[in-house]
Amino acid sequence: QTAVVSADTVAAMAAVDEAAYKIATTAPELDVTSAVLTAAARHLGQYCEAANSAYVKCKADNEGNPVKCLQQGVAVSQCTANFFAAVSDKCGTDFRAHWQCLASNNHMFDKCRKTQAVFDACMKDKMGLSGAFRTYDTNSMNSSYNKK
Repeated sequence: QTAVVSADTVAAMAAVDEAAYKIATTAPELDVTSAVLTAAARHLGQYCEAANSAYVKCKADNEGNPVKCLQQGVAVSQCTANFFAAVSDKCGTDFRAHWQCLASNNHMFDKCRKTQAVFDACMKDKMGLSGAFRTYDTNSMNSSYNKK
């Protein structure tokens, strides 16, 4: 059986897609490597906890449909861009040393504890971030998200 879609429905879908595209592309592109994301992950999670929580809640409230949550997604991307700008300004040298260590050691944190300690201290002193945040792994019985 073939579904028939009216021309009005197709036009409405195209308008939604165009509007969604405009919203989604307002966020800045982030040119970062996996080592940079790995090094920053704990602090980024804490820094952007409110934006991340709003996005996760929106998706949960909308059956996982990311199109319904574009504004929240843009907020996550903007928060992430702001985070990396602040880290670069306040702890750039220590951050660079840490992510370069991770990049050189196949992302093995045990090889980079010294650079991590220096970076963590800078983040706590200059940005007030300890790196602690709730996770969103709601399928895990031990998830901190489930412990309110």
